[in-house]
Amino acid sequence: MVSTNKLKSVDFYRKIPRDLTEASLSGAGLSIVAALAMMFLFGMELNNYLTVNTSTTVIVDNSSDGEFLRIDFNIR
Repeated sequence: MVSTNKLKSVDFYRKIPRDLTEASLSGAGLSIVAALAMMFLFGMELNNYLTVNTSTTVIVDNSSDGEFLRIDFNIR
């Protein structure tokens, strides 16, 4: 099992220099939760970036002057 001192050393949120502070268990817990949340969000963003998304839409423009309709296709 992981010792309490090793777990406390993970505390990212110390406000004053390391030699003047004492790490807390709650700070270490918050640091671990924050690091896991950042890794999860990074993974989700990377997955979204690497996913190919293809959308196809066709919209017909109704011309009011009776001439031929101009139809544009935006292909991405």
